[in-house]
Amino acid sequence: MGFSAAQLVFFSVLALLLVNVHAEPTSLGFVSIDCGLSGRPYVDEITNISYVSDYAYIATGEKHEISSEYKSLALYRSGLSLRSFPSGGRNCYAVAAAAAGGRSKYLVRAWFMHGDYDGGGGSLASTPVRFDLYIGLAFWFEMTVSDAATTYAFEAITVAGAGGSSSSLSVCLVDTGHGTPFVSSLEVRPMSSDMYPDAVANQSLGLFTRGNMGASYFLRSVDHDLFVSNSYYSGQ
Repeated sequence: MGFSAAQLVFFSVLALLLVNVHAEPTSLGFVSIDCGLSGRPYVDEITNISYVSDYAYIATGEKHEISSEYKSLALYRSGLSLRSFPSGGRNCYAVAAAAAGGRSKYLVRAWFMHGDYDGGGGSLASTPVRFDLYIGLAFWFEMTVSDAATTYAFEAITVAGAGGSSSSLSVCLVDTGHGTPFVSSLEVRPMSSDMYPDAVANQSLGLFTRGNMGASYFLRSVDHDLFVSNSYYSGQ
């Protein structure tokens, strides 16, 4: 069963997507995970978003820091560390849906910065690292990392239980034999069930573009057109 590109993309103003540039009260169920973080929780100096380590969300993988020459290129503090998965084939972060106060629709955002953490960044242009992203059992996107200095970000609006348990939400990295999967940070934001009605249990929405309408101060932006693809299908 296929879906049109229009069904698989969404366009929105930042404010409607709950991209909050203020501290995030836990009562909202927001989860911001700095993957591979070894230190204590912190508040990002640019976005004022509170991040925690990923130790409570995954038990596999290896912690790394990006190389020193790339640290000044990281967009945010969460890009300085990452977790890689050289073994296991499929490795998943599990985020309890109960944290959202019973809500089941989420915005999921994943960030990636290679930063030559393994000394192989120089070969990425000719031999990119590629791996698959899943939300539960549903395919999300094929990640391609071709530049160690670039920060990649991908988003989806999904319903908990789409390809998995109705009481949990998982984000999985799957090794496809083209380099080691890794991730820098994960952000999960519960949403009202009446927002984006096209996002249902067997169909998620991927980000097409986002516009910053008239803001006079800094807002984070994620703008990728890579989601316009019928290969992005989230279903059972």
